[in-house]
Amino acid sequence: MNKKEVFFSVACALMAAPLLWSCKDDLDNSVSESAQHYTYNIVADANVAEEHSGASRSLSIDAQNKVKSTWEQDDKIIAYVLNDALSQGSYSYISSLSSGAGARFKGKINSESAITTNSQIAFLYPGEAAVSAPKTIIPVTATKDGNEVYHDESDKIQKFVELNLTAQDGTLETIGKRFDYQWMKKSPKSVTQTDVNVNIGDLKRLVSIWALRFTDENNAPLKNIDSIYISNIKTLDVLDLSTGEFVANNPKDESTNLVLTAGAGKTFSSEGGKYTYAALLPGKYSNVLIMAYVGNKCYKKVYSTKPLTFTADNVYRTDVLKMEEAKQATSVNVQGVNWATGNFIHYEEKGKEYWGIAPTQWWISKRAIYIGSNRKETQAGSMLVSSQFADLPVQEVNDVDLWRFGAIKKALELTAGDYKRTRKGEDLGKTFWNNDLPLITRKVDREQANYGDLVWYHTMNKHKKYRMPTKAELETLAEKANVIPAFCYTDKGTIVYGAYFTTNQPGSGDRKKAFPTGVKAYYKYSNVTALVKANMGLFLPIAGNRAIYNKHMGLRDMTWGSGAFGEYQSSTSESDQFVYMFRFGPKEFNLKGRTKGQAASIRPVLDYDDGQADAAFAPFTNIK
Repeated sequence: MNKKEVFFSVACALMAAPLLWSCKDDLDNSVSESAQHYTYNIVADANVAEEHSGASRSLSIDAQNKVKSTWEQDDKIIAYVLNDALSQGSYSYISSLSSGAGARFKGKINSESAITTNSQIAFLYPGEAAVSAPKTIIPVTATKDGNEVYHDESDKIQKFVELNLTAQDGTLETIGKRFDYQWMKKSPKSVTQTDVNVNIGDLKRLVSIWALRFTDENNAPLKNIDSIYISNIKTLDVLDLSTGEFVANNPKDESTNLVLTAGAGKTFSSEGGKYTYAALLPGKYSNVLIMAYVGNKCYKKVYSTKPLTFTADNVYRTDVLKMEEAKQATSVNVQGVNWATGNFIHYEEKGKEYWGIAPTQWWISKRAIYIGSNRKETQAGSMLVSSQFADLPVQEVNDVDLWRFGAIKKALELTAGDYKRTRKGEDLGKTFWNNDLPLITRKVDREQANYGDLVWYHTMNKHKKYRMPTKAELETLAEKANVIPAFCYTDKGTIVYGAYFTTNQPGSGDRKKAFPTGVKAYYKYSNVTALVKANMGLFLPIAGNRAIYNKHMGLRDMTWGSGAFGEYQSSTSESDQFVYMFRFGPKEFNLKGRTKGQAASIRPVLDYDDGQADAAFAPFTNIK
């Protein structure tokens, strides 16, 4: 988590490869020279239990195909005196003097009060994960938000720490060094002047390890796997160092996505019985999705029949068999509505023109552009971003994703001001109107249409027919569906932020709603790229709008202090001048009447599908 506002430096995240590490400061704040504290020499003994239990940095597979753990020389453990005044900028660390099944650790420990045999010291491994980038252990402070608690990064040591397993490289070695979180709390067995002796004994492992092998639809082992995404398992949470337990009722702190990336020039393989390894937080998980990317193919497997249960300090081995290739669906069902798998767009490239559903759910106009130091679009530059990080980018007729209500004939006249005026509660339906004056119109056939449902107009004669959503259908998202802040990677490696919706099943408990997020709170957004590609859930990008008579895309700028938003229009009029629109983002989450003259996004609803494929649009062929 990051309490610091990110402005232009958000490029740290935007320019990264799909393996995202948190963009956090690597510098620990120094303790004030005037701060009173005690420094002790500490000696601690720690054990390693058999097989997969107990403390470990070095993880390996033995001859019996079991995970073996041993200490390595110079392993680091965090040592923290509980109930301290918390003014220090960094934790104390102790290091192992030798390698082996048991080890003695030595170092110095700071405290703002004198340490006695009644003091309690919390130990957390691996200490290196809190020292060197990318940090996967970070001190955080708690804040109450209604009935929920969330935590922000702290520049001083705290009894709460964020444990982050969201990005790994699939190896036991790295799990042992950075993600094999282990905890223990002990009181010193003796304190002599400035010397403290502690017997840690067995540390409590907090994670589970999952060993995975994959086969394709023909049951052949997958090889040359570029990356693996696992969704709907917990990979980020906040630990209380005083108890060794994770904080409850803090959904805004949690992530349920894991990315495994082999690294530059490397791939994963299941040939020869090889496993790929992942560390995760224990729990009982439903609808676990696993996706393996091999070149331009993506294979998926969903465990939907029964929950998967993972217990701390255990290793699980799973053969993920007969994975199916993931392909874009006609629609995704959320809360009983069949939503299109992309916004309605107009696109032109190399003389070819397209009106219809975007090739992916994350698609926004200008999904990858260069910007300069003034955040204005340039022809070339060092920073490639989506238009969500440019200052008032211009919408162009060859790449349009924002539309004025009911405009058909002049839909591509971006600086025009026409729109369809209809009475309160009236719906566009599948009706078309003529005449250039929107107040004086008559119903006509498609060939004479100036106004109507732009989506239906362009898809009514295709095999897959779509229309604009009604107010009632948008209400299912605004009032019923689960929704979290989320982002997707584009085919160009840029990031698009938005909202991710899933069905809130009756009887499943309280609705999960994590909007509004607050401005520039990028850390609250989860990577749902794999889920979206697998057609699991609805992703609506934050695309802002265009003011009437204006060609600039406003209010989609994620760095804007007043807050960007996604704005999705319905086909239902609130009055002759206003239409019901669903708006969400850092500052808002509501459905109400808004002016028809502004251009907003449309996420269509599938109306009819005869099962036949419409002709492919060549420029979209390689976009996944």
